[in-house]
Amino acid sequence: MKGARMRTSDPTKSILISLTLITLAGALLLSGCLRAGKKDTRTLTLAINSGVEGDALKQAAKDYEQQTGVHINIAEFPYANLFERELIDLQARTGAYDLIMLDDPWFPKFASLNVLTDLAPLLQKRGKARPDDDFVATSIALCRHPYQTGALYALPYVGNSQLFFYRKDLFQKHNLTEPATWDEVLGAAKMISEKETTGAPGGGKVYGYVMRAAQGNAAVADFMPIFWAFGGEMFDANGQPTVNSPEGVAALRFMIELGKYSPPGYASFNADEVGAHLLQGTAAMSINWPAWISSFSDRAKSKVIGKMEFGQMPGSKNPGRAEIGNWLIAIPREAKNVDAAMDFLLWATAAEQMKLSAQRGNPPTRKSVFRNPELVAKFPSYPAQLKSLEASRPRPRTPLWNEVENAFGIYLSKANSGELSAEDAMNQANAEIAKVIERGQ
Repeated sequence: MKGARMRTSDPTKSILISLTLITLAGALLLSGCLRAGKKDTRTLTLAINSGVEGDALKQAAKDYEQQTGVHINIAEFPYANLFERELIDLQARTGAYDLIMLDDPWFPKFASLNVLTDLAPLLQKRGKARPDDDFVATSIALCRHPYQTGALYALPYVGNSQLFFYRKDLFQKHNLTEPATWDEVLGAAKMISEKETTGAPGGGKVYGYVMRAAQGNAAVADFMPIFWAFGGEMFDANGQPTVNSPEGVAALRFMIELGKYSPPGYASFNADEVGAHLLQGTAAMSINWPAWISSFSDRAKSKVIGKMEFGQMPGSKNPGRAEIGNWLIAIPREAKNVDAAMDFLLWATAAEQMKLSAQRGNPPTRKSVFRNPELVAKFPSYPAQLKSLEASRPRPRTPLWNEVENAFGIYLSKANSGELSAEDAMNQANAEIAKVIERGQ
């Protein structure tokens, strides 16, 4: 009868039904309580670089733990030790790290050793065919092996690429425009060096240009945009070194000529010396990285507040292109918590979190974050940074890059110090790089 209660003539069945309903209700209530106060008990271990890049990711990890309950252990290492510590662990397959930060020149080494997790299946599991198109294409290309076209083994977190720094007040004073070519840079450096002999704060000389030419990474990083602009290439189609080509020798001769308008001792300069000259107003132009930009507005550090401009890399035979220098995040193949690591990786590289990372000092790798009006108001150089990043070039994608760069940098520095001619330096560098390639085969 409609609306009547269901009856049973068997008391035992009635008791069983009642107990079942009570048990089910209790289970549902307990489940709801657990969900309401549930904390994820999983733990991740993240290897990071000491410095602003790692600091932002470290804070993101704390935020993530508060939101999800996933605890993230931080293993923090200085830049000089991070590569070795990660490489040793991944080759030993200990599974000590669930996520690692990688400087992009290291990526080919790790990818070629097959010690990183392919992210494509993990993306597909979450309904994503590929990383979204908001990522800058040159940044995503760094995360694939082979370069640009291969499997995806990382996501880009910090979007560094070089910029051309110059003193806009001195350029206006001497009726100079932003240099479009390296010849224009040389002309401006010569004019400023000659006319600003007592132009620095305190009456000191303003040098037209300042660069890094210390052995190793320093000299190579400042040379590559000149080398590429002059038409130089490090390797031919067969992977053999070609740094001693006529274009390569001409580029080094130009670098040495530019050195005539740099402060004495520049052949041993690294980032700190270059930054000091720019901040103290004793040098007018340089190639530099975005991490230095905020210093120029810091009254405790800068004597050139409001006077520095950040532009694109000059060209020559070829259009100017900056060297890219992104930080990537990857999941080791032997990670113990791959799925939890992927969840954190996607969260940390999402636009919302990358905006927070940008506010903490890291250039983003997403176009939407570079174009965010709030961030552009805070970081007026963002349009120039995005333009540079989109046109930038990576260092050669070889697993042997660390050894190649070290050998190349030794001879570049020797040429800038006057120990070797440009031609001798490039010939000797080419021979040494060839030995590195042969040993690595």
